[in-house]
Amino acid sequence: MLKWFSISGIRKEIKRIRWPKAKDLFANSATVIMFTVLFGIFFLLCELVASGFLTVIGL
Repeated sequence: MLKWFSISGIRKEIKRIRWPKAKDLFANSATVIMFTVLFGIFFLLCELVASGFLTVIGL
């Protein structure tokens, strides 16, 4: 049987986890939210350009 596949092995692995600090968590979350908003704006602009082009050519 594998040593890590036991209660004591799991506890040992949990103690090795490096949990992020609040400052790091906030910075990473802000980065993800910023990129999500920017990509949303980018795709909205692409949709507006594409629909405008299709309107101009009469489709």
